[in-house]
Amino acid sequence: MSVAAAQQTVTFTANVGGTCTVIADTDGTLGPSADLTILSSTEAGGTRGRATVTTTGSGFNVTVAPPANFTTGPVDADTNTSFATSYDASGVTVAVGVPGPTPSPLGLGLTFLDVDATATKSAGTFSAGNYTLDTIVTCAP
Repeated sequence: MSVAAAQQTVTFTANVGGTCTVIADTDGTLGPSADLTILSSTEAGGTRGRATVTTTGSGFNVTVAPPANFTTGPVDADTNTSFATSYDASGVTVAVGVPGPTPSPLGLGLTFLDVDATATKSAGTFSAGNYTLDTIVTCAP
């Protein structure tokens, strides 16, 4: 007696959504201006921070938000102080001198962000002490 073989296709599907990740690679350093009214990564002794942004889909933008205050600092650190950020992008996205809160459309793949941060006193000067501020790099649709 002969038995016939049976077969049926089993199909697999996938829907991979676009993702965007941010990795902080290098922290920056704030240098003081000669008159002690500015602490900035663009001043002498300052260095830029760097982040790597990876996208696997389209429609993402990047921004770098300035802080509202110092994370650490002397008691008067935040008095009469305003904060700003800017960034340059290289890799699949190219941008130069973009104000931090301004969104830049990201290309597909790796983008390297060089981030600058600045704290400026509108009155008075920065007191002696250690200062820390945090910027937020955001990748969002």
